[in-house]
Amino acid sequence: MGTDRDWEKWGATDPYFGVYSKERFRTETMTTEARDEFFDSGGEHIDAVLRDLRRAFGDDINPRSALDFGSGVGRLIIPLARRTERVVGVDISASMIAEAKRNCAAAQVSNASFVESDDKLSRVHDSYDLVHSFIVLQHITWRRGRVILQALADRVSPGGCLAVQILVGHEGAPIVRGLVRLRYVFPPANWLRNVLRRRPVFEPAMQLHVYDLETITHDLEERGFSWIQQKDPWEGARSIMLYARRNK
Repeated sequence: MGTDRDWEKWGATDPYFGVYSKERFRTETMTTEARDEFFDSGGEHIDAVLRDLRRAFGDDINPRSALDFGSGVGRLIIPLARRTERVVGVDISASMIAEAKRNCAAAQVSNASFVESDDKLSRVHDSYDLVHSFIVLQHITWRRGRVILQALADRVSPGGCLAVQILVGHEGAPIVRGLVRLRYVFPPANWLRNVLRRRPVFEPAMQLHVYDLETITHDLEERGFSWIQQKDPWEGARSIMLYARRNK
């Protein structure tokens, strides 16, 4: 469905770049220093999220359980596992999950588990004190993403928190946005771009989709959440971290 096959291809061929699209994280050229930077950035992000949640909603936020949607190779799962009693990673790519399990084993993380994703999160049965997703949802179309966000909110336990990053607007000119969308629906346009950028010809496009913040926050309020938004730097688009807490 949609880009799901693309993400399995990323998981099988270039998983670290697929998670965090910096050239230094390419599988064939990644150094030990770059790998350390990759995983250190995950810990820094989770610390920032917890700090922001406490600033917004109170110092009593100390999640004992967490879910990370779009967990990839475990960049955020490992620090979440070290800060909670249990964590579940959810990803559409079996190859990504396999790599995440290897990374957790290497990091001696034993309190993390993984499930494959679908739009309704039908394989996720529990509720969690923290439900999180970062640099993931923009790769999923708004129609599908809204369903996923509703399912993520439904997995938050009473008094628990939701922390998700989404794109809420473009900064590029309309003609530029049109050319970008062409790559999504007409693969030869993407192949040409890859050639011009000296990338593998058939490397999938990483789609970027904008979400309707008003609709999302309405869905959250209907589910008993209070929320705030915080700007998240993103070149060429308006990105936010959306933080929400469910009523106890």
